[in-house]
Amino acid sequence: MNKIKKCVNILIVCLVLSDYANAEPVKLVSGINLTPDGDKVVFSWRGDVWSGPTNGGRITRLTAHAAAEGYPCVSSDGNSIAFTSNRTGAEQTYTMSIDGGAPTQMTFHSEGTRPIGFSDDNQSLFVTGRRDHWFRWDTRYFTISATVPQSGEHLLFDAYGAMAALAPDGKSVLFTREGMTWSRKGYIGSKASQIWIKRSSAAGYEQLVGDDNDDCRYPVWAPDGESFYYVSEADGTRNIWNYRIKSQKRKQLTVFEDDGVVAPALSADGQTMVFRRLFDLYRFNPTKNKSPQIVKLEYLGDLFLQDKIERTLTKATQISYSSSGKVMAFIAGGDIWVMDTLLKEPVQVTNTPAWETDLVFTKDGKSLYFIGQIAGQTDVLRAQRNDVKQPWWRNDSFTIEKVTDDDVTEEELAISPKGSHLSYTRSRDGLWILPLQLEDAQPRKLVDTWSGISYDWAPDDHWLVYSAADDNFNYDVFVVNVADPTKVTNISRHPDNEGSPVWSKDGKTIAFVGRRVDDEVDIYYVPLVNSLHEQTKRDVTLQRALKSNADNFDVINTDDTIADIKLQGTKEAESQPGTANGLSLDLLNVHRRLRQVPIPNVSESGLNWSPDSKTLMFSAKIDGKEGVFAISPYNSTTPRMILPVKATVVDWRLSGNRLYWLKGGVPGWGGASGSGGESYVFSARQTYSLSEYNRQVFREGWTAMRDDYYDGNFNNRNWDQIRRKYIDAAAACKSNANFSRVMSLMLGELNGSHLGYRGKTDTAPVLSIDDVTAHLGVLYDTAHAGPGWKVREIIKNSPSARHKSQLLVDDVILSIDGIEVDPAIDESSVMNGKLSRDIVLNIKRLDESLTVTIRATTYATVRGLLYERWLDQNQSKVAELSDNKLAYLHIRAMNMSSLHRFERELFEVADGKEGIVIDVRENGGGFTTDHLLTILNQPRHAVTKPRGGGEGYPHDRKVYASWNKPIVVLCNQNSHSNAEIFSHAIKGLGRGKIVGVPTSGSVISTGSKSIMDAGSIRIPFRGWYVLETGEDMELNGARPHVIIWPQPGEMPSGVDKQLDKAVELLIEDVRAYQAEPKGGLINASDRQK
Repeated sequence: MNKIKKCVNILIVCLVLSDYANAEPVKLVSGINLTPDGDKVVFSWRGDVWSGPTNGGRITRLTAHAAAEGYPCVSSDGNSIAFTSNRTGAEQTYTMSIDGGAPTQMTFHSEGTRPIGFSDDNQSLFVTGRRDHWFRWDTRYFTISATVPQSGEHLLFDAYGAMAALAPDGKSVLFTREGMTWSRKGYIGSKASQIWIKRSSAAGYEQLVGDDNDDCRYPVWAPDGESFYYVSEADGTRNIWNYRIKSQKRKQLTVFEDDGVVAPALSADGQTMVFRRLFDLYRFNPTKNKSPQIVKLEYLGDLFLQDKIERTLTKATQISYSSSGKVMAFIAGGDIWVMDTLLKEPVQVTNTPAWETDLVFTKDGKSLYFIGQIAGQTDVLRAQRNDVKQPWWRNDSFTIEKVTDDDVTEEELAISPKGSHLSYTRSRDGLWILPLQLEDAQPRKLVDTWSGISYDWAPDDHWLVYSAADDNFNYDVFVVNVADPTKVTNISRHPDNEGSPVWSKDGKTIAFVGRRVDDEVDIYYVPLVNSLHEQTKRDVTLQRALKSNADNFDVINTDDTIADIKLQGTKEAESQPGTANGLSLDLLNVHRRLRQVPIPNVSESGLNWSPDSKTLMFSAKIDGKEGVFAISPYNSTTPRMILPVKATVVDWRLSGNRLYWLKGGVPGWGGASGSGGESYVFSARQTYSLSEYNRQVFREGWTAMRDDYYDGNFNNRNWDQIRRKYIDAAAACKSNANFSRVMSLMLGELNGSHLGYRGKTDTAPVLSIDDVTAHLGVLYDTAHAGPGWKVREIIKNSPSARHKSQLLVDDVILSIDGIEVDPAIDESSVMNGKLSRDIVLNIKRLDESLTVTIRATTYATVRGLLYERWLDQNQSKVAELSDNKLAYLHIRAMNMSSLHRFERELFEVADGKEGIVIDVRENGGGFTTDHLLTILNQPRHAVTKPRGGGEGYPHDRKVYASWNKPIVVLCNQNSHSNAEIFSHAIKGLGRGKIVGVPTSGSVISTGSKSIMDAGSIRIPFRGWYVLETGEDMELNGARPHVIIWPQPGEMPSGVDKQLDKAVELLIEDVRAYQAEPKGGLINASDRQK
């Protein structure tokens, strides 16, 4: 019996140990909150809400839904939690038991809500949500019932905020303003987070902590309500501090370095604080002088995802066809596959986490070159069959070897037409070539440039055409001699961009695309020999006539490939500087022979020459028809469609006159004459490791920053160490959200702007058309106690401003669709439904009862109208303060639509005025600074005057309408990027004074790069520097001459001290400008007197 008992005990111990061995560590949780006694922590992880012991152990799942759920908060009695879920298609607040069970939906407004906390008596919930309080920063704080679903929202105060905490007595709110993303380290500037307090007993607001040099966030009340905890970067790392409100004393409680505190939560007794640092949770008693300890939570249950993932691939991303066209190699799912055109059974050549690219067969079909990775290093690789007696698609193993071996990223791989050279670009290191027919040959640099390159080989392998940028980012097209790289000729020579050059198969013409007139992209081509340039249409017709009588004349033989060419167009061809190994080029003044193919309102791409070099093919959308078109450069440049499909044509072969393509990811070919063709539909089964896939996606994102981030010092971070720090955590992610969080942490190390990773997202539910909360286009009087809703304002151009459904100020809406309304009911209870429905309002207007039928609109539309309302208010205010002598113009974004509006309003609003207040506050940036400066800094060199008219200047002679009178510019902490460049420029040029708040210091030119099939990453590639000082504009915002911070709630309520000051300064500048001496005009006849 004892032996049996002993065996049972051993079995139990083994099972327990086995369980713990299989347990998964819980990392990167979010939305942390605690039970009142501090024994349990609740949090969001992998899209659901969980709880776990704060001293470590197994976690318990509280919600189980396909939707994203988070931001849990525990009730004051510890019995319930509130959380956010998007299971209806919008973020709504739900409540449920702390032990789990069926949740109850508490909010239904389609603009969403998010819970922040319970009241002390558990009767109310403190929530936040977007509504209609301003055109930007429209998030506000409300209280709702914690027991009655769909109760009315009660606005706490009319000011925006991010993070917030309700005081234990419910009478004060701590909230944050500003703040960069949570993952960014070390930001200093006007967007640093500040902590404010709003007391119910006071009308105003008080800023407690936080300024440009101290980012303060995550306020958490202490139980006594006399102090609070928060996270500050005062010592360079986000640590926990305590602030005593009355004495204004601060005390630092943690001393972490480098990686700081995120999202602290405090128990009701104030003895337990839990927060996240990097990947882990920590437990901490803020009242004791002890170091925080890691909370080791574990998940034991069914795996969310198996590491081994299988999928069926039916689309390729790149392809290379063999010389015969009967075998193809393509990339699908990031791996290389080979397949014939009959059996069509793909055979896998590579099976790596890396994403292979740029594959190309050699001419003899014995090798396949591509860009790939071995041990995390990108190189040029070569694949060969292990059984050379069998075709590629009959092999089941292949030899992969390195061709290059360095830590620089190679791209744009190609093989020269005769197969003599391999060519590729290296990141920020130009174009390189490698002889293939010489043993132990070493790569050499052919083109030295920092920029990206597009290029094509001449048919004889002795020349190469490429496009690259200069330091002004102007891309031109060049021809370079392979044997002597010093022989370089710019064949485009234009200040606008040209690129994607292609060399004709006979070696006589180069074509490329360029943007030379406005934004129009056109095809350009240049004859490389004078004889072709001098050829007339009659010469072309004569050649055709001779060809039609071929019985009596020798005919030039045309083949699929071109041998070494001696062009005999001129007697001096042999001695031309362009002569090398056979191909003679007349390169002297070649740019003057350039010819344009004007096809209006069309962007051409994918240029490809026919085998006989008489036809140039391209992809475009012409007259609404998308497909592949062709022109005959020296005969007819009228485009004709040859393929009515959108396809990437990779080759045009003489044999069969076939175009080999990739159409919608499916390989195939079509006849260049428009007839015939075949698609090679395939199905390939791929197996990969999710952890290795994540590891590779992370590595690719990290490498993109390594290669292209504008600051090679990486803001003084050890970039290799950053990779080692995060790559294992990225590999361990089982959800898209967690992986994106790791990428954000990696990018946050750079402390830079214009950074971001956009990856895959979990499929979210779609909001039903029956659940949209409609907006009538009115703003309500929040002081009205009922009955009904009292109209405070009619929004211009909204449904309520229309003649057929017009409401008036002071109207009281008593019922909607027969349901009585008052301030205690939630708007969603009567306004949710289809937007296309008629809504019937019962209105009290003075002593009259009316019925109004109205078609409502969306909140998003109303916020757009609120922007126009704000402009109207500002224009009226400036006119009032200046006795109608000044104008106000806001630039919403640095884009062309805003520029055109600005130019239009120079006449609509500013004509006849003496000065303009130009406002770039709340402007997220763009690219139009130089356009605006052309308007504002147009040199004045002459005055014109017609008989009987006044002094002026012909408008049609200007680039834009211009303004040379005084200006003042408004900017603030939400002026970003190009709006900051504009502010710096106005100040540096002395064009006018700047008023407001320093801009955020977020100035880097950015692009983006696809990361495998996982997503894309922003690439800040170009820095901007203040001309006068040489200082980087990044982390160096434009500083106004006069700095004025608005108080919370001022601007939405119409109080704008920045604007008031701008008008005051501008009036002074106008007086000074008008006092300047002005010369009169003297006619020639006056001089003769």
